[in-house]
Amino acid sequence: MLRITALTIFLALTNTVLSECTDVEGAVPTLCYDYSDMKFDLDPDACKPSVIFRKFKAIFNAKAETGERCKGGVKRDAMALTGTVTIDGSMLVFHDLCVDALADAASQLKTTGWELGDSDIDLGEFFDGSGFLNEETGNFVQKTDEFMKRGGYDRFLTIDEDPRKNEHYHTSEESYQAGAAVKNLYQEHSKSKYFSAPVGNFEHCKSNTVMCCWGRDRQYFDGNGGCQFADCAHEDPGDNTDLCWTEENGEVFPYPGDTTEQDLHCHGISWGDDSDSGYDINSSAKWNSLFYVSMYDHMYKRGYVESITNDSKIAGDHAMCNCIEEMPPVARADCNEVVGITNYQVSFDSESKHIKIDPTPDTFELSFQACEGYKFVEDFSPEDYALDNDSNELRSEDNDLAAFVFRQYLEGKIDESHVAIVEETLAGYRKPEVKNSDQKREQACQAAFEKKFPGIKYEEKELTATNGIDV
Repeated sequence: MLRITALTIFLALTNTVLSECTDVEGAVPTLCYDYSDMKFDLDPDACKPSVIFRKFKAIFNAKAETGERCKGGVKRDAMALTGTVTIDGSMLVFHDLCVDALADAASQLKTTGWELGDSDIDLGEFFDGSGFLNEETGNFVQKTDEFMKRGGYDRFLTIDEDPRKNEHYHTSEESYQAGAAVKNLYQEHSKSKYFSAPVGNFEHCKSNTVMCCWGRDRQYFDGNGGCQFADCAHEDPGDNTDLCWTEENGEVFPYPGDTTEQDLHCHGISWGDDSDSGYDINSSAKWNSLFYVSMYDHMYKRGYVESITNDSKIAGDHAMCNCIEEMPPVARADCNEVVGITNYQVSFDSESKHIKIDPTPDTFELSFQACEGYKFVEDFSPEDYALDNDSNELRSEDNDLAAFVFRQYLEGKIDESHVAIVEETLAGYRKPEVKNSDQKREQACQAAFEKKFPGIKYEEKELTATNGIDV
């Protein structure tokens, strides 16, 4: 699937007249030199107009050394090769050709299921926050140098990369094999095939957004969360959000402060609907992104497990990962997106007499990264963004789910209905300052609570049998 742009259409229209063009003002120029032998390669981060023009200029200069002059110089032939009448137009064509080449490579990927080998992983249990992966304590991965940093053999009887051999919080065979399966799926398939939807309701998310929230850390020596070698019972993940409230049996339970909730961690993904904006790699790879966030990056690498409401002190019953509209309201969440990377081959198309850019075969792969979004700007619309996507009003914000959803809205990949659903759960959607301030998160939660439940105090309730809750 190729990205259709105004420039692509323009090129198609000019193809039929290039051979008849003359050097009259306002007309597409004819080529000075023969570029039938033009070929060069580009690395994934080098398919940019400035790089392409610089490499083309070197080829042009080499041909000019033969003594044949070219009126208009390198810019003239750049315009001729792109079918444009301005050098700025040529640069835009270079950009579009790179985008189209990447989309072409991405569209050729096959789809696969979540191939987890012979492990005993039940994905339904896992996403719910139950089962052995969530309930056990012990490492999935560890390095021997982490033991040496903490006293070596003076402190530990066994130092090994195999977590099943640890004398304290040793890993069960079941967890070990599950971890190996997750690692293999990440290394062998997650970057080269699109994943299908896992079990559950994920395909039917009205918000186009999934969020995971964890309440426990089961793995030590990874630099994340509170789990330590000698103390990993009921330890918390790294804190990046606040729980606002939960609901159960028709009653609402606010959670101001962090006395009860302690440290919590939320991380989400979001994707666009099919649109005319081009091939959306992040949308096509949304289930790869969910796998990366839930199983690989947070469980396998950091040891984050269990739903927030697995904690007996917190009311409600929410899954660990679900459509965001099914999750409890929180102040904010980190987020992940998927981009594509490939090498490129630049050459001359003898039929069209234009430059062409193709993806280098067998070099495309999916890459997981912290999402890139925009801080929320009141009343800034997709129409404003279409007119000026470099507006001084927009400020970039990385690794923030609200900012990424706002970016997708501005790009026309989702609409106001999606945003409204997300905003019901992310209390700080319109308040970018919540990312770096626990006090601001608390204020955002309280404001959202008082708006939804006027007249009810934002103060914690004691869980008792009178609430209809087992305590």
